[in-house]
Amino acid sequence: MQVLKEPAREIPIVRDTDVVVAGGGPGGIMAALAAARAGAKTLLVERYGFLGGMATAGLMTSFNGFRNEHPPNHVQTVRGIPQELIDRLLKAGDACARTAHGHFGDLKPGECPYAVSFDPEVLKQVVLEMLAEAGVDIMLHTLLCDAPADGRNVSAIVVENKSGRQAIKGRMYVDATGDGDLAARAGAAYEKVEKVGQHMMGMSLMYRVAGMPDPQVGQYRLWINGFTTRWGPGVGQLDGSDADDMTEAEIKTRLQVRKHVAGLQEQFPDARLVETAMTIGVRETRRVVGLYSITEEDCLTGRAQPDSIAVSSNPVPGYYGKRRFFDHLGFEIPYRSLVPADLDNLLLAGRCISASQPAFQSARSMAPLMAISQATGTAAAMCIADGCRPADLDVASLQKKLQDDGAVTCIPPEERS
Repeated sequence: MQVLKEPAREIPIVRDTDVVVAGGGPGGIMAALAAARAGAKTLLVERYGFLGGMATAGLMTSFNGFRNEHPPNHVQTVRGIPQELIDRLLKAGDACARTAHGHFGDLKPGECPYAVSFDPEVLKQVVLEMLAEAGVDIMLHTLLCDAPADGRNVSAIVVENKSGRQAIKGRMYVDATGDGDLAARAGAAYEKVEKVGQHMMGMSLMYRVAGMPDPQVGQYRLWINGFTTRWGPGVGQLDGSDADDMTEAEIKTRLQVRKHVAGLQEQFPDARLVETAMTIGVRETRRVVGLYSITEEDCLTGRAQPDSIAVSSNPVPGYYGKRRFFDHLGFEIPYRSLVPADLDNLLLAGRCISASQPAFQSARSMAPLMAISQATGTAAAMCIADGCRPADLDVASLQKKLQDDGAVTCIPPEERS
């Protein structure tokens, strides 16, 4: 491969703050809110001109996994800030409930079924309001480029935007990029499924249509405010952390959208394409190696974790060749899986936590992902306040703080089989 030698240069440090959150999707939003509310000066860095990640840019307009999709599902396993967000969307009149089988129902404040659909434009507005109220600093149109490390500590993150190349310093960093970009660039070990003989989950391009009739029970999975969001063309065997693969995936799927819509119009003649997602939906890339990796047995048995900070009750969608529902309320997410084994001032949020592929496929869904990320942001702020490494944080204090903030940190002991 030919190379171009880039001249050394000085990069201006444009922010020096407590907590730097890279990635403004659902995970990054939750982490930033939690860190700021816990008293840390927090900066959220996002590559697009708006927040929401896959929920907005990717048009994945349903938060899945607030409770088990099939019985037993009598315990809502995700609350806290994610529930607050749903209540804010409900107050704006732009969130509705659906059950496991697509049935629509009335959404009640303080409660969520398995999944909640929402209007992505309203979500963009609501999360900005919540972040502003919490005092979170935001940098949009800013792409993470590098994360130089000094030994086990990230020194800064390097970003690019319209102002050029800049550096941002923090005392603690949160990787909410989804793909583990920050951790990988800082030198953290990570895994991909090729190493265990499995296939990476495929990518899909979402799109929205108008002109479909109001849904009857069980008809449409993602209908709200007159629009139906649909899973569009997909591709497999491509890597969402590789630029060439991403380009191939975008081109292949976008060239198929017209055919998809034409097929839909055979049943609904008035249906018309409104928009395609800004970006193809990437489900799986890197999983950063942490102090503990959630095992398949952890996932399937639902066994207790002493340092549990969240619960994932979402089914495993593809690992077993079919949708694998749990016969328990959900499995616990240990705090150790949020702490990279190789770095001392970085925590993981969202889908790049340390987990086996079956556990990952469940916990990557947006509701458990948001619960995990609330814990991440809270832990980052507590590490700063306590002057300690994430590995040395008093987990009992973290659990209590999360519980005081309304989060579900574990399965109630009386509910364990």
